[in-house]
Amino acid sequence: MTFFPTLVAALLGVLAAFTAAWISRSVKISEFRQKWIDELRSDIATYLGLAEKWHRKWDEINLLPSEEKEKREREEAFPIANDAMVVLWRIKLRINPEKNDFQKQDEEFIQSLVDMLNPGQAFPSWRALADVAVEKSRKLMKREWEVTKRVQLPCPRDFDFQCRK
Repeated sequence: MTFFPTLVAALLGVLAAFTAAWISRSVKISEFRQKWIDELRSDIATYLGLAEKWHRKWDEINLLPSEEKEKREREEAFPIANDAMVVLWRIKLRINPEKNDFQKQDEEFIQSLVDMLNPGQAFPSWRALADVAVEKSRKLMKREWEVTKRVQLPCPRDFDFQCRK
């Protein structure tokens, strides 16, 4: 007779331990995702600022005589473009390269950022490109925030069972 209550208590203990581990894992993943979103937002803002700074420098230098233009491009515009590219690569490294439901949107988002460093854009159209990039980034971050808020149930593929031979 005392075996049954002991078994129930043991099973409840195992269930409670599993539930606590699952909740802890979900909370930690949410923290990582929130940090990912915050850093992505920061890098996007930094990139937009550098792209605008580069575009303004390009417009300023483009009006100069060719011999001075080449020197100032090398000394002033190139370092800004290089800084922007470093941030762009950091953004690209955060985006999932695998085939997924949002791959097309993610690629369009990245392309909208790349387009901003096109020297052939006049400033009004450059501003429109910036607005498109901001809108695409807002959608991406909203999508990822929704995933972060969602409670995720454990799935057998989430666990890596390793057996010793």
